[in-house]
Amino acid sequence: MDIAIEQNKKRETKGFEDTVPAHYRDFRDVFDEATFSTLPEHRPWDHAIELLPDAKPYCGKIYPMTLSEQEALDAFLEENLRMGRIRPSKSPWGAPFFFVKKKDGKLRPVQNYRKLNDMTKKNKYPLPLMSELIDRLKKAKHFTKLDIRWGYNNIRMKEGDEELAVFITNRGLYEPLVMFFGLTNSPSTFQMMMDAVFRNLVLSGKVVIYLDDIIIFTETLEEHRKVVREVLAVLRKHRLTCKPEKCEFETQEPEYLGFIISPGKVRMDPAKVAGVTEWPVPTCKKELQAFLDFANFYRRFIKDFAKIATPLNRLTGLVGWKWGSEEQEAFEGIKHTITSSPVLAIPNDDDPFKVECDASKFAIGAELSQKQDGVWKPVAFLSKSLSPTERNYEIYDREMLAVMTALGEWRHFLVGARQQFEIHTDHKNLEYFRKPQRLNHRQARWVLELANYDFKLIHKPGKSMTKPDALSRRPDHTGDDSHNDDVVMLKPHLFAAISVDGATRIREDCVKLLDFMDRAVMDSLGSDGLFSQTEDGLIYRRGKLVVPNNFALRGRIISSHHDSVAAGHPGAAKTQDLITRSYWWPSIRKDVRKYVKGCHVCQTTKIDRQKRAAPLNPNPVPDRNWQYISVDMITHLPPALGHNAILVIVDMKSKDYIAIPCTDELSSEGWANLLFTHVITMHGLPEKIWSDRGSIFVSSFIRDLYRKLGIKGNPSTAYHPQTDGQTERMNQEIETYLRIFTNHRQDDWPNWLPLAAFAYRNRVHSATGYSPFFMTHGHHPHTGVEVKSSVPNESAEQFASRMKAIQQRASEALVKAKDAMKRKYDQHKRESRNYQIGD
Repeated sequence: MDIAIEQNKKRETKGFEDTVPAHYRDFRDVFDEATFSTLPEHRPWDHAIELLPDAKPYCGKIYPMTLSEQEALDAFLEENLRMGRIRPSKSPWGAPFFFVKKKDGKLRPVQNYRKLNDMTKKNKYPLPLMSELIDRLKKAKHFTKLDIRWGYNNIRMKEGDEELAVFITNRGLYEPLVMFFGLTNSPSTFQMMMDAVFRNLVLSGKVVIYLDDIIIFTETLEEHRKVVREVLAVLRKHRLTCKPEKCEFETQEPEYLGFIISPGKVRMDPAKVAGVTEWPVPTCKKELQAFLDFANFYRRFIKDFAKIATPLNRLTGLVGWKWGSEEQEAFEGIKHTITSSPVLAIPNDDDPFKVECDASKFAIGAELSQKQDGVWKPVAFLSKSLSPTERNYEIYDREMLAVMTALGEWRHFLVGARQQFEIHTDHKNLEYFRKPQRLNHRQARWVLELANYDFKLIHKPGKSMTKPDALSRRPDHTGDDSHNDDVVMLKPHLFAAISVDGATRIREDCVKLLDFMDRAVMDSLGSDGLFSQTEDGLIYRRGKLVVPNNFALRGRIISSHHDSVAAGHPGAAKTQDLITRSYWWPSIRKDVRKYVKGCHVCQTTKIDRQKRAAPLNPNPVPDRNWQYISVDMITHLPPALGHNAILVIVDMKSKDYIAIPCTDELSSEGWANLLFTHVITMHGLPEKIWSDRGSIFVSSFIRDLYRKLGIKGNPSTAYHPQTDGQTERMNQEIETYLRIFTNHRQDDWPNWLPLAAFAYRNRVHSATGYSPFFMTHGHHPHTGVEVKSSVPNESAEQFASRMKAIQQRASEALVKAKDAMKRKYDQHKRESRNYQIGD
């Protein structure tokens, strides 16, 4: 609830004579705080609280009060009881109540509805679309802005729901009869009321409303005054008052929702980009480099950026510091270009927003951007010095202050945004800030304000937060911090972390390191059809992202495709295949081989394949996936989660496999159930099944089942189990993976089987030339480390044709691989003797 507690409160008429023109002063009551200070009536838009099914009453603790806070509490209760806005309650619910200091030193009452909000069903009533509102204003010449007093307190609580919004004090429990600030659906309810009250005027095309902001716009002054009076009459009828000091009358260039509106023209409010336009002239190389690091993110939007920045880049080299007219012109030119169209985007309602925040010891910085046409474009910048009190905050509170300041500055863009937006911050403490268990008053107020937004908090390392970091460390924001040493702050509890996507970070690093791109690549741009450059500055080679010549970046890409759980430490060739699905650089083969050869895990866990002595008799090549399968057991494993064995089923066409944890006491009936559940219901009936001669695979029950299903069983020859060599090799793959990733107690291996299968089926098989996943789905899986390809989507007919070609090429490759394998294997081997009956 946003009602200021003032001792000896006087009627607020400040600014009325100066602000309101004479021809509207017969509506003095609409601008007088005391006129409609009674309890509103019940109306169709009363605020309802709809609880989730599992909601249970919650009552918070009573906060201790200082003497001044106790006096303010007593005054607050007395005033609101007199006005009928609250009443004593016996509800089992109770939100904690406390005060926070406003900038003017007055105390603001706060109810912490965080627990209630978590148990409340969200109201999806839409806020107006900013783009539609702004479009309506373009042709107008006269504007008037009105600001509603008391905001949410003008709406009654739905009868019966008052007991849910109860707050607890040392003077007892009280339930509000009007809507208080901090309830999660308050903005939607308020907009619903304003839409209903002003429906006819909005439909006339002369009034737009966004929450408590009303703007009247017309082409002629005569019509304007008529419509303003109609709006004031509606306000009077519904007992709503305005703050005269926040109203503007009959202006021709108002600021509305972050835009400056003038006849036939809409532009961003200069205040929204002051963080850049007011950037002071650098006085040393360090300050210049900070500015260039910031500006470098927008080089892809600025034509001839390198040429414009040449004087500045030259000054960062091994030359003396000399700032002249040429450097000043380049500096001002870059600032002007960044804060002008087309670099600065005009936001729309459809695309997602991103807020990037950072805090230094002396200032906060932030950028609002929107993803338009697949590219993040800046919308507004913020850079603000911290007050002496704010500099005393701990780092997590300064970081949160940066977030809250940015949200407040760009509230009109973010409240009611169609898509959930992201907040990027570089301090890990904030990963846990949204679900605190212990809060000081300031933090609790922030939590209430966050309830109005639908966002996802993302942690990004400081080194990747160049833009907001530079805005928070402008040289004009520095100051003496020697007085901050003795401050101790209450630390917040933490909430779950969300890490930035690996591919996104690689893309950002590629943009930052464009100057390190291999010279041969840069020379080929424009003249060689192999290479192309996108609007965001990235370079591609036949749809693969070209990685700059940076050892750390290339090493990180190799590591993510070799060491990760999803990769499973494949060999050099398969690691290279995983990487080259999305990335390319000239020395990729050499770099990958060197990395894999030096991998300690691979050296210590992988085993050499045993050579067999008899001539090879390869199995026939199937026509389709899962037509022929082989099955085997891995036994004598450490007991884990009730299992001590693995049943392995291999598709002999795609080379995909299924690994099922079981026990070494698996019966024939158990094998039949697993065959039905994991193979037949998913892939259809196989025609042939290869296995060893274990009793569960050759029992009379299984033979009879195979016969009824039309399946031919192929048990291996006695004393010659190599007949089922494919499954045995798969067993070795699985055992190697488990050896690498299971814990030291080896009691969690069943949990790793799905990941082992994923890592394997994502690798190209040497026999088919495709990965099992690709053979099945026609595309590679998303693992979070690949970048979006520039290749266009294909039609259904093209997809079907390509899948048919894949199967055909795989069959041909299997035949060739079978023949080549037999020729190589049978070298220097004796031909098997053919025995006749009776020998």
